[in-house]
Amino acid sequence: MSFEWIKTFSDKQLQAPFLIACDADYYRDLRKRLSHFVMLLKGANADDESINIAQKFSDKVCEALRDYYKGRIASCHQRIENLIKTCNHELAITQLASSRAFPGIKGSEIQFFRARVIDKAKKLKLDDFLPMSYNLRCKSGNYRFSIPGVVSFYIANSSYGCWIEMGKPADHDFYVSPITLDGSQKIFNLAVMTRDLASLNDCNETAIHCWIKLLVLMIATSYIVDEKDRSFRSEYIVSQSIMLACKKLGYDGVAYYSKQADEEMFAFAAINLALFVDYEKGKKYSIICKHLKVDEPLNYQFFKQLNAAATYQKYSLRISGTHYITNINNYKRQYSFFDTDFYRFDEHLFGRWTDKESIKWGNAAIE
Repeated sequence: MSFEWIKTFSDKQLQAPFLIACDADYYRDLRKRLSHFVMLLKGANADDESINIAQKFSDKVCEALRDYYKGRIASCHQRIENLIKTCNHELAITQLASSRAFPGIKGSEIQFFRARVIDKAKKLKLDDFLPMSYNLRCKSGNYRFSIPGVVSFYIANSSYGCWIEMGKPADHDFYVSPITLDGSQKIFNLAVMTRDLASLNDCNETAIHCWIKLLVLMIATSYIVDEKDRSFRSEYIVSQSIMLACKKLGYDGVAYYSKQADEEMFAFAAINLALFVDYEKGKKYSIICKHLKVDEPLNYQFFKQLNAAATYQKYSLRISGTHYITNINNYKRQYSFFDTDFYRFDEHLFGRWTDKESIKWGNAAIE
C-alpha cells in the first residue's frame, strides 16, 4: 500500500490552536474542521482505510459531544474510551522514557519544570512544587486535561511552557523548580500535529492509521474560546473524557502541546504533561512522588540578575537534541528558543542541581 500522500500533507486550517468567539460555536466549528480533514485526505489521494478511519473517528467524537449535550454523560465518556482503546500503537501509548511526545535523543533524560506564581513575600518550600497533598485536593481546579475533583500534576518541558500556561506572569512573581521522572510512566501522546505525518514515511500502515486517530482527538481538544465569564467549557468535554479513559485503562497521564502557544509549530518548547495523582491510604503525598526528583525553586527575576560567572554551568537539555526547529512566538516574528533567557534559565536550573544523581527516587518531603 502506498503512502506517498503523507509526504506533503499539511493544512493551515488544521494547525492548532483554534480560536472561536463563543462556547456555542464549538460543536459546529469542530464538525466543519473534522470534515475538512477528511476532505483533505481524499484530495491527497489517501488510501481508503485512512479516509474511513478519519471519518469514523470524527463521527464518534461528534456523537460523544451530542450525548454530553443531551445529558448522557456516561455514554459520552464510553464513546471516547472506546476510541482510546483502539489507539494501541507505540506512537500513542508508551512509557515516558521512549515516548515520541518529547523529541530528542532516545533514552536521554527528559527535563521537566513546575512553576508557581507568588505575589507576596513568601518563602517557598520544595513541598510547594510537589503534587498537591491529600489534604489540599479540594483546591484542585477544572482544567482542559483534568478530571473534575481528581488531582493532576502539571509539568512542562521548559520554563517557557510554564510561563505561557500561567498567563505570562511578571518575572518577580515567577518561581520554577526542575523535575525529573524515572521514565516508567505510561503516557498517552496527544502532542501531535498534521505536519508529523510527513515524518512517518518509513512507518507501516498501522502507525499512520494510529496517527490519524490521534490527529482527530488533537483537533477536538485544541480550541480556545474567547467568551468570558463561563462556568461551563464545551472545549473541555473531549479532553476530560480522554483523561477519564486513560485513568480507567491504567495509563499514568497525557502529553500535549500547550494551547497557549500562538501556533502549534511554535510549541516544541511548550509540551505539557498531565499526570494522575493517586494517594495511598494514610499517606499525605501521592505515590507519583516515589518516581520523581525535584530541586529547590528559583525566582526568574533573581536569575536574570546573576552575571555570567554565576550561570556558567552548561547542561545538555533534551530539547536541544531534536531535529525540529524549536522556535517560539509566531510565523510573523519567530525566535529560536535557544536564544532566550528561558533556555538559559532551564540550563541553570539543572546545571546547579549537582546532587541530582545521588538523590534516591522520591523525596524527603514525602517520608
